[in-house]
Amino acid sequence: MDPLGQGVSRDGKLVTFIAGTLPGEAGQAVVYKQSKGVQFATLSSLETPADNRCEPQCPHFSQCPGCHYLHTDYASELNYKRSALARHLSQLSIAEEQIELVPAPSRLSYRNRVQLHYRHKYIGMLDPVNNQVVEIPHCKIIDEKLQPAFDQLYEDKSWTEVNPGHGHCELYLKDEKVAQSWNDDYAHGGFSQVNNAMNCELQARVDSQLKELAASRVLDLFSGRGNLSNSFAATGGERVLVDSFWDAAVGESPENFVKLDLFGDDALKLFFRRRGKETFDTLLVDPPRRGFAQLDAWVKKAKPKYLVYVSCNPASLARDLRGLSSKYEIVTLTLLDLFPATYHFETLIVLRFR
Repeated sequence: MDPLGQGVSRDGKLVTFIAGTLPGEAGQAVVYKQSKGVQFATLSSLETPADNRCEPQCPHFSQCPGCHYLHTDYASELNYKRSALARHLSQLSIAEEQIELVPAPSRLSYRNRVQLHYRHKYIGMLDPVNNQVVEIPHCKIIDEKLQPAFDQLYEDKSWTEVNPGHGHCELYLKDEKVAQSWNDDYAHGGFSQVNNAMNCELQARVDSQLKELAASRVLDLFSGRGNLSNSFAATGGERVLVDSFWDAAVGESPENFVKLDLFGDDALKLFFRRRGKETFDTLLVDPPRRGFAQLDAWVKKAKPKYLVYVSCNPASLARDLRGLSSKYEIVTLTLLDLFPATYHFETLIVLRFR
């Protein structure tokens, strides 16, 4: 398996990636793309199935690009993800057995935010292979609270009169109410985790780590509204929140919030110019998928004792950790499955600087 949930076939030096296949399987696949000794194919017939293959619980699985692992059992999915994380972090001398796995309580019906693409009267997931919208009226991973609004999009196509042509629609839960937006940026009203149950688990894990580290002052970068540090602050911990956006719907930003584009070239200088010579024993970082290439500069300047890094992209996580010039040791490494059925997951790693 590759880190994107695709089976890998090797024939000499030629490598073929085939979605929907598992290690040990044999069959026929049709190549649709070739590039520099690598090619991509779609499964056309399966002759020898793997022992851990199962019938997908979703009728759209074979056509929909949204899920990647419903053709196998959940235990296998978790093992594939752990192997993928270990491969990404292999240069840091991390073995699979060092990675703690935290499974989700439910593999389906968890997603509280979904973005659907539409072209004319068709709405669903965009298949990049065929460049077509795949309709998914029986999708199994959306939260049941979104279901009525989701069903309405398929039962009543009057939305095409207001939204002709092509674009995207987003359904999401906000304050336990279903919101709908058309052709806005993803998570335009503020980012939130798509799996409520696993977000609570992530919050608890981060809070537990901060307590074990005896953290007293935390610098929370890409903080949002403090999703990962609110519990720490509620029990008396000091923190400074830094992000480029504050959700005005929840009120005015607090005094300990610094509005700052952390990807800006002068972000580090601007922060310490505004806050003065503050010290922090712990740096908490939860960046978007692109990671935080400026991490080393912030560690050098802030000089924390610990780094608590939460990542949704193991590739950018590995790059950022390789870029650290300060010596460190890994305290804990945890894979939390916030995105069951897909190849995505969340990683929580805690470093102690020497």
